[in-house]
Amino acid sequence: MRKTVGITATAFAAVMLLQAGVSHAQTAKMTPALQALAKAADKEGTLLVKWSNGAFGGAQGAKLFETHINEAYGTHIQIKWTPGGDMPSVGNEILIAYKNNQPAPSDVYIGFSRNMAVLNKQGLFQTGEYKAYAPDRMTDVVVERDTFVKFYSSTVGFSYNKNVVKSAPERFSDLLKPEFKNKIGTTPFAANFDMIAAKEAFGAEKAIAYAREFSKQVAGFMLCNETDRVATGEFPVFATDCGPGLMLQAAQKGAPIVRVMAPDVPVVSYFYLTVPKNATYPNAAKLFLTYALSQRGQEDEYSISLSDLHLFPETHAAKEMKAAEEKYGVHFTSADVAWQEGSNDDGNAAQQEIMKILQEGRRR
Repeated sequence: MRKTVGITATAFAAVMLLQAGVSHAQTAKMTPALQALAKAADKEGTLLVKWSNGAFGGAQGAKLFETHINEAYGTHIQIKWTPGGDMPSVGNEILIAYKNNQPAPSDVYIGFSRNMAVLNKQGLFQTGEYKAYAPDRMTDVVVERDTFVKFYSSTVGFSYNKNVVKSAPERFSDLLKPEFKNKIGTTPFAANFDMIAAKEAFGAEKAIAYAREFSKQVAGFMLCNETDRVATGEFPVFATDCGPGLMLQAAQKGAPIVRVMAPDVPVVSYFYLTVPKNATYPNAAKLFLTYALSQRGQEDEYSISLSDLHLFPETHAAKEMKAAEEKYGVHFTSADVAWQEGSNDDGNAAQQEIMKILQEGRRR
């Protein structure tokens, strides 16, 4: 799965928050473990991060987090951002450095649950006393194995141009209707079809059969960040859309885009934060993770990407998913790292076959 956030929107959000100048000092009492972590992080004084312009709002997002972390914990940490590629690529860079006894290019790694499951086989990540740092936020539900910190939720769905599409689709099954023939853009790598093929959704066999029919509806391929191709009507529908953030941002800026959280795929996955074993400044990295899961950290992330973690009841994601569950009578399965490692082998295998089906369909 790939997720990219538009730099124009993120830069604007970051600048506006910084200009607001509202001081939000740490209101909750810091635990002894968090006090010790903040002291150690302040002594390190630096945090090296590498992610794409989209993740965390690029340089502007890094500056926003730097300012708010220092306000919250009384530290003086400088976050040094380096532009990077997609999440799997950065993960591979960190792994290669680790295997060669070199420092990681980023002290913090952000990746999808599947990225974490793959890289964890190499023993790449270190643990942290996260529940001791913030016991009210960093619970066992949020932090897996004291290593993988869920950062924001991602549901499976699609987006469409409401000025072009007259019969609003609600489910993936709706996209097989004749009116959507040659109207759909999709990714060449079958984004999210591993979730569609999960036993909690279509199941592998049904998903492959669906993909064969779906491929006949596809007009062409597009990438996750090409919201303009939906906004202009070149592709009236984008399925799947790699997650809600980009499309919601485009709609917020006036694009005639509607994003649908598909109830026939009630699976919620996650993007995670973790600290590589070869991090140069591990304490600053762990403080970054702790802040990111604070209420204000979640607000910062939503201001950047319109994404947050549904496991906190005050978040936008929690309210949206609750509304979907009540409307459609479904319950979302949590596709976390453990689920990726042991519960979706059939779904992952089906995705590879579906990718071939979609690519062969475009050659016909």
